[in-house]
Amino acid sequence: MKKALKIVGNVILWLFVAFAAITMVFSLSAAANNDGVPSIFGKSLITIQSDSMNPTFKKGDLIFDDTLSGVEKMTLEIDDVITFKADLDGDGKDELNTHRIIDIVDAGGNSVKDDEDYYKNNNVYYRTQGDNKETNATPDEHLVRHDTVVGKYTGAKLGGMGKVLDFLQSSTGFLVVIVLPLALFFIYELYNVISAIIATKQKKISVADEEEIKRRAVEEYLRQQAGEDDAKPKGGGFDD
Repeated sequence: MKKALKIVGNVILWLFVAFAAITMVFSLSAAANNDGVPSIFGKSLITIQSDSMNPTFKKGDLIFDDTLSGVEKMTLEIDDVITFKADLDGDGKDELNTHRIIDIVDAGGNSVKDDEDYYKNNNVYYRTQGDNKETNATPDEHLVRHDTVVGKYTGAKLGGMGKVLDFLQSSTGFLVVIVLPLALFFIYELYNVISAIIATKQKKISVADEEEIKRRAVEEYLRQQAGEDDAKPKGGGFDD
C-alpha cells in the first residue's frame, strides 16, 4: 500500500513539475516576443478580453493566431479576423484587440481593396468591426495599419481557457504554478535523500549490533567451556 501511494505521489508531483515547465516556456516566449504574446510552433495564444466578437468567440476564450510576416500583414483580405495593437482606452498604451476586416483602405479611409498597385508601394490600412452587432453596431473608430497586426485567427479556440492563461502569466499564477510546485519537488527530493541516508545508517548499525551479539555469544561460549574444563577432576596416581 505504501509503495502504491509513493508511486501515485511521484506521478502527481512530476505532473506539477511538467505543468510548471510548460507555463515557464509560455512566459519566456511572451517575454521574448516583441508583441508580448505567448506563442508556440508559430501560433500566437490570444486571450479574448470582451464579447465584441460574440458569437465567433467570447470573453475569456483562448484563440490561436497565425504569426505573420511583413508581406502577409499587407495582403490580408476582407473577412479575415485579425489581432492588432490599438490604443483602446485613449491612454496612450497599446492593447490587443481582435476584430474582423470589413474593408481595405488607404490612410484617408478610401477603399483600395481592388487596387493591386497600392499594396506594393504604400502602407495598407484595415477597417475592422466586431461581430457582435449589439455592442459593435458600427465599424471601429480607428483604422488598423498593417504593421500593427499581430496575427490572423486560425479558427481554433479553447472556450474559457484564456482566463487560465492570464492567471498563469500573472505574479500570483507564477507563484502558485511554478514556484510552489518546484519548492515542493525540492522538499520531497530532499526528504527522500535524508530518508535514504537514515536508512543506510540504521542498516549499518544493525549489522554492527549483529556482529556484537555474535562476538558476545562466542565469548560466553568460550567462558562456559573454560568453566567446564576447570570443574573436571585433575588426573593422578592411586596410593597403595
